[in-house]
Amino acid sequence: MTPSLHTILLIGVFAAWYLIFIARETARQRLDLYDFAMLSTVAVIPLGVVIFPQAAVRLAEIAGVGFPFVVMFGVLFAILFIFIHRLTVKIHRLENDNRLLIQELSLQRQAAEKTRTP
Repeated sequence: MTPSLHTILLIGVFAAWYLIFIARETARQRLDLYDFAMLSTVAVIPLGVVIFPQAAVRLAEIAGVGFPFVVMFGVLFAILFIFIHRLTVKIHRLENDNRLLIQELSLQRQAAEKTRTP
């Protein structure tokens, strides 16, 4: 059960392109290093499954599933779930900060209007 050279090349090219893309986004400070690490696993895990198919088969046996790609998609799903959970927490924090800034701005505007009115 070895993958064809075409499959290895296809997944390898995708993994290389994706890793370069997210490395560039990290360099531009659109992603932090934690996000880079999480997203890079989305490219590395399928590449690892294709390059080392016997290890993937062994992991499938340990997990008790019939096909190695079930384990691969399970791991990818878990990684993306963790990433989305982290993004949700960040958004919640930003909403709280935004609400606090709006309240502070309103109080400052109210204080400025009181000082202008004789």
